[in-house]
Amino acid sequence: MYTLKVAKIACGGCAAKINTVLKTVDEAAEIVIDRMAGIIQVKSDLSLDEIRTALDQIGYPTAVI
Repeated sequence: MYTLKVAKIACGGCAAKINTVLKTVDEAAEIVIDRMAGIIQVKSDLSLDEIRTALDQIGYPTAVI
């Protein structure tokens, strides 16, 4: 499981967009988004780099916690 700090999770729409993109690249991914803390947890077969790249491409830069 990866835990990432994500900048700019301002609303439910942002969280939905992040969830949709990650499910698109790995439909079996388990994603927990804490909007208030700006943290997401992702359990996936994808590598950390693949997850971070997918989020960077939609405008959500990440930092590993």
